[in-house]
Amino acid sequence: MKLVAQELVIAAPADVVYELLTDPAEFVRWMAEEAVLDARPGGAIRWTHANGDTCSGTYVELVPGRRVVFTYGWERPEVEIPPGSTTVEIDLTPTVDGGTLLKLVHRGLAAPAADAHDGGWHHYLGRLGRLAAGDPPGRDAFASRRVPTPAELAQP
Repeated sequence: MKLVAQELVIAAPADVVYELLTDPAEFVRWMAEEAVLDARPGGAIRWTHANGDTCSGTYVELVPGRRVVFTYGWERPEVEIPPGSTTVEIDLTPTVDGGTLLKLVHRGLAAPAADAHDGGWHHYLGRLGRLAAGDPPGRDAFASRRVPTPAELAQP
């Protein structure tokens, strides 16, 4: 298994970033076309991208303004990352200038899938950062691409 880890400094307070991560009306502005977020430990997290691919899992830990942890996977079986089979940890740390340092760790992915998810998280965290800073990112062309299967990822 390979770890995906990313950091991003966002020009917005941690409480604003936390809301964008946990409020379904805000989540769809940067990550998905549809979202169901029952933001409490044991609650469901499920979102659908423009291409129809759906991710789902369960919230594990939430600390308002500080931390969001959830299990994660794809509902399309051929992707071979079933719902709840991996874990995403997001930590928010206030910076001295009133912004937020966001640290994301995604655990439990096989190497080819980890590389693909690394690119996806980079894209979506950039959209999150722009929205939090007051620059709505608009429609997401990236999300119209299909999630590759392990066989597709293995092809040169």
